[in-house]
Amino acid sequence: MYMYTQGHSRLISTGVYLPEERVRMRDIMQQFDSENRFGIPANWFEKAMGICERRVAPADTLPSDMATCAAKEALDLAGLTATELDAIIYTGLARDHLEPATAHIVQRKLGAENAVAFDITNACHGFMNGVHLMDALIATGQVRRGLVVTGEQGSRMGQLAIEELRVTTSRETFTKLAAGLTLGDAGAALIMGPKIDPDTGFMGFMLQSYGEISGLCVYGRHGQENAMCTDMPTLVMHNERLHSAMFREFMNRLGWLSRDIARFIHHQVGIRIFRQHASYAGISLDIMPNTLTRFGNMITANIPINLYN
Repeated sequence: MYMYTQGHSRLISTGVYLPEERVRMRDIMQQFDSENRFGIPANWFEKAMGICERRVAPADTLPSDMATCAAKEALDLAGLTATELDAIIYTGLARDHLEPATAHIVQRKLGAENAVAFDITNACHGFMNGVHLMDALIATGQVRRGLVVTGEQGSRMGQLAIEELRVTTSRETFTKLAAGLTLGDAGAALIMGPKIDPDTGFMGFMLQSYGEISGLCVYGRHGQENAMCTDMPTLVMHNERLHSAMFREFMNRLGWLSRDIARFIHHQVGIRIFRQHASYAGISLDIMPNTLTRFGNMITANIPINLYN
């Protein structure tokens, strides 16, 4: 059973932070000598997943720094001041601390003294959960201007994978850790407000959770910072099955056809999933913005940065 709710809000503005440093995937592969250790060429990520490079933030940059930079751009584009924000939801997998919530740090750095601030986390889906929750706060009249924000440090997770791959020759280990190597650094922000008219803004939200397959991608086992392990082949299989069914149901709820879609924004992890989405949605790859090639998988920042672009 899907959870479906009608949308009550609109996107006012977006903002992003992208670090200047670029790291090529082939250079990452050479850091652990992938060809000699695993028989996998240095250009494997380019050929198999369509990822050429990702961004890396300076070592002293915190998730809240990236989130704050993105939020400032969104405020500027919206013509708002930070004191006009009623709520801040931080949604990143990366956080400054376990306590306090990173949203409070973003609130302080922005000077958003009137905003309620809290964190939510749900892996790569966290940002859209934040958007859904902010929409509900707007629908009840508790929020007029809400900020959903994230700051991701995927490169730190990638470095943990590199360190493990330097001391093994197991191809199975490479397969489990490969997804972590694609994670890039980024900040993203979205400011939301009430709809101006019913035919614009967020039309609806549909969600479902599948706890039975939650073990297919695990990071931070037992609360420790260790490399992310992913069963990517199985994850891709479930992605096609579950997303295609939900897409059909959501389109039916909206009364839309594939030809009604002008842009298709989705979470980006690899070119194979790009093609899966295009196939079940009956759309062209031309209307699917691609940040994957130049920025890798930016975790919760994927969708808002594609909205920005």
